[in-house]
Amino acid sequence: MANTYIKIKEKEIPVIIRNYRNTNSIKIYFRGNVLNISKSKYLSKKRMLEVVKQNEEQIYKQYLKIISKENDRIKHWYSGEKISYKGEDYIININYMDKKRIKIMLDKPNKIFELEIPEILNGKDNKDIIDKYVKRFLSIKTKEYLEDRLPYWSKKMKIEYNTCKVGDAISKYGSCIPSKKALHFSNRLIMLPKDKIDAIIVHELSHMSYANHSKQFYNLVQEYIPNYFEIDKWLKKNVNKVMI
Repeated sequence: MANTYIKIKEKEIPVIIRNYRNTNSIKIYFRGNVLNISKSKYLSKKRMLEVVKQNEEQIYKQYLKIISKENDRIKHWYSGEKISYKGEDYIININYMDKKRIKIMLDKPNKIFELEIPEILNGKDNKDIIDKYVKRFLSIKTKEYLEDRLPYWSKKMKIEYNTCKVGDAISKYGSCIPSKKALHFSNRLIMLPKDKIDAIIVHELSHMSYANHSKQFYNLVQEYIPNYFEIDKWLKKNVNKVMI
């Protein structure tokens, strides 16, 4: 998740900066609402900021457009909204009840995402509270799924890992620290189709062998996920599937 910000006009824009040895160019693009900057490790921060300044107007307009679209896509937790679970659309159904806690249930046969909410929250701005419970629910379901698929792919690829943690990242679905053999995944993973989740798992496990995105790295990924680039394109195009 991005923890650095660049101020453009009045906006504090989250940014992720990646440094690479084998490139002389600088690429600036958005993934979700996060500005991604890929550059040579030898390019100074001063020069990078100069390039950002040169493209400031374009970046600003693109960010406003993305934020506007995100506001349209985020869940407001009304009955009838849709939420993705394992790649399938579930209809959200809200029930206000005489209870103290929010309860979430899946009606899989009918594809219904049931939310039982304390009556005391009825009519109030309860999005932040519901978000918290839904994210916790997604974390539990993502961990359950990873407990099955991660060992499967680890054994199949003959690549070991030490730890696996699930967090609330939205700028990327997974990350890896090869030196510690540590894997991190987003709790939004469970919202994606199963083949997309497998591709992300294979991607992160492959980083245990290749820390960068070299040709050898992608060859390894494609050995197990032949249509990886097609899936990667789908993930970038369908980022709205994991909006909460």
